Amino acid sequence: MTKRNDSWYNERSELIRRCPMHCLDTNGPLILFEQSVNSEIYVDKSLLIEQISPKIKTGNKYICVTRPRRFGKTVNANMLAAYYTKGFDSHTIFDGLTIAGTKNYQTHLNRYHVIHMDLSRRPDPCDSYEAYIGYVKFQLTQDLERTYGLHAPEGVPIHDILMETGDTFVFILDEWDSAFYETFMGQKEKIHYLKFLKGLLKDQPYVDLAYMTGVLPIAKYSSGSELNMFEEYSFINDNVYDDYFGFTGDEVKALCQKTQKVSYEELADWYDGYRTSNGESLFNPRSVINTLTRGVCLNYWTETGPMDEVACCIEHNADEVREDVVRMVAGNPVRIRLEGYSASQEQMTTRNEILSAMTVYGFLSYHEGELRIPNRELMEKIKPLCG
Repeated sequence: MTKRNDSWYNERSELIRRCPMHCLDTNGPLILFEQSVNSEIYVDKSLLIEQISPKIKTGNKYICVTRPRRFGKTVNANMLAAYYTKGFDSHTIFDGLTIAGTKNYQTHLNRYHVIHMDLSRRPDPCDSYEAYIGYVKFQLTQDLERTYGLHAPEGVPIHDILMETGDTFVFILDEWDSAFYETFMGQKEKIHYLKFLKGLLKDQPYVDLAYMTGVLPIAKYSSGSELNMFEEYSFINDNVYDDYFGFTGDEVKALCQKTQKVSYEELADWYDGYRTSNGESLFNPRSVINTLTRGVCLNYWTETGPMDEVACCIEHNADEVREDVVRMVAGNPVRIRLEGYSASQEQMTTRNEILSAMTVYGFLSYHEGELRIPNRELMEKIKPLCG
């Protein structure tokens, strides 16, 4: 490594300023999380910090939480980055949250170098995997060079630059799987991407914590041992973090009492149906927030992304899976032991894989071995597919 050339550096720092992707000890997540806290409707999930902090600098430092879209993944990622990031005073935000009353509140507050990456960001244009992964590498490399004054020749692995800094880092990677939805992602590209993440994170002494979020299950992507260091918590198997993603029934009741716009009974009729591991009601935050802001129950969550995933799931095994869906549309649960699926497959071929995928996407709820269509909002979208 060499010290940077100022002219070369200044040209690239302007590009970083225009299209930031990462933050290395910057206040971006702090600002975004403060905006969430100051919103009209905010639910305090700060005790997630108490669950994550003991993992730092331990053998259990690799955590991947997967949830359907709009279940609070990004808000929580911003919260963790705002709390851990060194060089800022986050007391003004966190002193008013539940985490401030815990024993170890001060222990980890603003104590770490944080690398926060929103992997759903794209260069413009982005019509190939090479453009996407090149953008990811460029942004991260430039952040490191800007912060540490190091110039890495082209082709030097990012983990070499990180080692050269002499520091350790908390990695917070949001939407790890976003690239897998792109048409340019074939099997070869998926394998390359997994190896990139492996090289960045696995067995690296500079990693204090690696916290990742996404929709799709990371373990099932990794056909070999690329990312087997992660402990994964999904809609199917999470009994640790399930209270922190989505709004619980008690939280929604409190919001209804506060806003006085829609009764809890009406809101529950539309959106209740997911369950935590202990059977407590769980709601999609998007639908709750929009309902209590606008004062009317509508299909809010199902309008935020493509619903063709559920049609695709049913079509992959039309007879058997359609029969299950028809049964659930009629209000009858389907008993099954879900075992997950490999989303990197060309097609989902078994009943278990297809129903697992529908659960991961949030189209079905799964509790104590029973599958159901979660609520009225989903029923109105799924029922026509069975015609």
